[in-house]
Amino acid sequence: MERGGITMAKIKNVDMLNGNLLGAILRFAIPIFLIGLIQNLFNSVDMVVLGQMANTDAVASVGATGVILGLLVNVFLAISQGAKVVLARYLGANDEERVKKTVSTSMITGLLLGIFSALVGMVLAKPFLILTDCPADCMEGALLYMRIYIAAAPAIMLYNFGTSVLTVSGDSQRPLYYMIASGLLNVVLNFVLCLILPQKVVAVAVATVAAQVLGAILVLRRLSRVQGSCHFTFRRLSWSRSSFGRLMSNGLPMALNSALYPISNLQIQSATNSFGTAVIAGNAASANMEGLVGSACGTPFGAAATTFVGQNLGAGKKERVKKSILYCMTLSVGIATLLGALCYLFSAPLASLYVGDDAAAIAATQIRMRYVLLPYFICCAFGLINHVIQSFGYASFTAAVNVICVVLFRVFWMAVIYPLDPSFDMICLCYLVSWCLTLLTCGGFLLYLYFGKFKKGTLKKM
Repeated sequence: MERGGITMAKIKNVDMLNGNLLGAILRFAIPIFLIGLIQNLFNSVDMVVLGQMANTDAVASVGATGVILGLLVNVFLAISQGAKVVLARYLGANDEERVKKTVSTSMITGLLLGIFSALVGMVLAKPFLILTDCPADCMEGALLYMRIYIAAAPAIMLYNFGTSVLTVSGDSQRPLYYMIASGLLNVVLNFVLCLILPQKVVAVAVATVAAQVLGAILVLRRLSRVQGSCHFTFRRLSWSRSSFGRLMSNGLPMALNSALYPISNLQIQSATNSFGTAVIAGNAASANMEGLVGSACGTPFGAAATTFVGQNLGAGKKERVKKSILYCMTLSVGIATLLGALCYLFSAPLASLYVGDDAAAIAATQIRMRYVLLPYFICCAFGLINHVIQSFGYASFTAAVNVICVVLFRVFWMAVIYPLDPSFDMICLCYLVSWCLTLLTCGGFLLYLYFGKFKKGTLKKM
């Protein structure tokens, strides 16, 4: 099949501009859901292996690095979302020349960002851990894990920028196969290396790096074989200043959004660390489960909203834009509500998979699940709204909202509200309240954009 200048041999691209829309969204989103689910399951295997083959200190060592690694890696990965927005518009408008320039420029940008992230992480790993008050009994393990993991940043960037190109063109199946392959390698190496190496944290980190490298190789191999406007190979590098400008104008606000969460959470992580190893491990266990739920409802339908809304905007199909928003919102919030309730119902046995029979760690896991995982549908709702706003071309607004509703509010909460009742419950409640504020603000702005600009045909031009 050839569409938008892209020839696919065996896997048929999802047609986002014609045919049954709900069916197309599901065919597009299900592989992305499976990618996220498998990725988070494999991440969970890391934690479970440590919990069963090492001890709570090892789990806490990995958990203590979560916010910092999110800051160093996920911030730059968000720029690949900017590439999705731009590519979706150009593919919808069938502008092959701009697609070619955007693909090549975004891949080069991803590699450079990965190298930069790795260098910064290597140098600042220990200062970051000290800044978050990482306990002494897990400092050595956290430092080892962080430095090994961050070395894979170039591969992580290339994989994610590459899969952004594939998925926005309608091929969400091959990234799933690549995730399965790299995930299986991760699991096998986890067990093998944990049996061989005395330092279990190092074993898990090395397994993760190997999996990331394999994923990057597979994606690059696929892009080098794609015929048409989405073809990419390092032997034919092409840099476009104008494409880079459009990429960054859409990607930087998203990167700022991603940065704001870990930055605002540094203070929260520091307060969490003050409660000791058991709470750190419980907090990490619940956060890992939140990743699983997010992979089922937030990530796939957010990606679907970005791609379907963007392509149909480019093609001028307003009715499909409206239906894309409604379908993605209904599916995302509905699935999040169901999974959040089920996870909380079985919170104790789920927690024990991560932290063993440590009663204090299980209790901490359940506390965070009550305030964060059970109402996770709120996070999915405003997350999807943000994707739509970004597809409309107003990514800077979501960044501004997050400065106020995430960074400033959470700093205020931890400085003023939390000291009134310095408990782990109050730390977790901070997430929920900030989510509600963000949902109200972004929801109101989306209504303004939809009725005040989209329906009148006055949205920003890409």
